[in-house]
Amino acid sequence: MDIKNKLRNSFLFPLLDYLRYFFKRYIIQRAYHSYRLFKGIKLKSVDDGINFFGYYNISPSNSNGDILYLKVDQENMRGSLYQPASIMLKTVNGTITKITETKAWNWQQGCMLQWLPRDNDLFIFNDYDVENDRYISKVANTYGKIVRTYDRPINNISKLGNYALSLNYERLATLRPDYGYFNINDKKNIFKDENDGIWYIDLQTGISKLIITIDQLKKVWSPTMEGAMHKVNHIDINPSGSRFMFLHRWSGPKGRFMRLITANPDGGNIEILNGDTMTSHSCWKDNNHIISFCNTVEYGDAYMVFKDNTDKKDLLSKKLPVTDGHPSISSNGKWLVTDTYPGADRLSFLYVYNFLNGELYCIGQFYQPRKYNAEKRIDLHPKWSLKGNNIFFESGHNNKRCLYSINLDTLLEHD
Repeated sequence: MDIKNKLRNSFLFPLLDYLRYFFKRYIIQRAYHSYRLFKGIKLKSVDDGINFFGYYNISPSNSNGDILYLKVDQENMRGSLYQPASIMLKTVNGTITKITETKAWNWQQGCMLQWLPRDNDLFIFNDYDVENDRYISKVANTYGKIVRTYDRPINNISKLGNYALSLNYERLATLRPDYGYFNINDKKNIFKDENDGIWYIDLQTGISKLIITIDQLKKVWSPTMEGAMHKVNHIDINPSGSRFMFLHRWSGPKGRFMRLITANPDGGNIEILNGDTMTSHSCWKDNNHIISFCNTVEYGDAYMVFKDNTDKKDLLSKKLPVTDGHPSISSNGKWLVTDTYPGADRLSFLYVYNFLNGELYCIGQFYQPRKYNAEKRIDLHPKWSLKGNNIFFESGHNNKRCLYSINLDTLLEHD
């Protein structure tokens, strides 16, 4: 056992870890504040209680400026086992209403709550069907009426609103519990690789079909797959709906490996853009290019731009932080927002990058209390408003999990 692991397993580790945090935050950073903002930028909380939205790159707001979010009254690990999450609506005039609730949620992605594209009155979310012991998705209006139900949960929706893609949240609950749900009682079918993978859901007819199987992905074999367990995650559909990307990950005796993969909506024309090394969070820059924080032979760990269906890749910028984050593109395509995980000082940083002039701005830093760790950690998970002048993100700097918004009009006008 090396020195690092010996220290981690030592009874002294909690004390050493706290001393490292104290020294980094108060001595090196001199960060006595709970948060700090770029000059002229204002911060607003969406609600006073414990509230959040979910993953990055999905907007909580519609074109009217109404905001969807989740609200709970506790922050236990795997909170969905303790209570449903209330689905809340905050209108542009500030009125807050509970619309409905969901039993299928987690701290990192919520219930995949999102507005239906081009609709200010309908939204979709995942839920648990108690009677049939399965995960489903529901479409509701802003009065709480359920207008449609699908027999599978959604993971991502096309920007045209005609189809969604789904995956197995039971498998994630076992292999990556941060993103799984924990309600299902019958788990016997979790690891049948020939019947699991990515599903296509026709949102008009409700018909779903398996389009890519894990067995199919394993056919592009690597010796590192020997004895490994496999999963797919982080699906994202390009703006036109013509292609989607996802991560194929496997863990086993030889370690943890992954591939960034793209495909057509029917599961055809599969392309491996990066593998089998580290590939983390990604987003579509346009219909043909993907921004991804990953590892490549040429640049090591960095934000890269991949051109779909080719072997072309380029460094996005030397100015971006060389650390994992959650990238999203503004609606006008001119800006990228990303974040960092809390460091030893427990500070998370929020950045915006201007594609036109190549400038990077740190627009905020936020202290994340040490109680937020493991599955209930708080990542900023930034996402743009539809109008592109506000950024939403989660933070615990006020000692509770909250969804915040930052208005960037001052920065946008300045730049």
